[in-house]
Amino acid sequence: MQSGPTAEVTRRLLRGLGHSAGLIDAAWKRTAVAAVNGGVPLQEVARWADMPAEKLRGMLTAGKREDGG
Repeated sequence: MQSGPTAEVTRRLLRGLGHSAGLIDAAWKRTAVAAVNGGVPLQEVARWADMPAEKLRGMLTAGKREDGG
């Protein structure tokens, strides 16, 4: 295992990036849910997210199950 100032900075940076990536992931999923709930067709939201509609549907319904909804 590496140690020292460079390794510590790198560890903190990677931890911060991982945390930020999780927040971004949650934000785009919440935005997609809000769009669909607001009446935007799932196919349109999927096109905005550049993914197949079925994959987006699966991700959004998985999120509901995890939230208990």
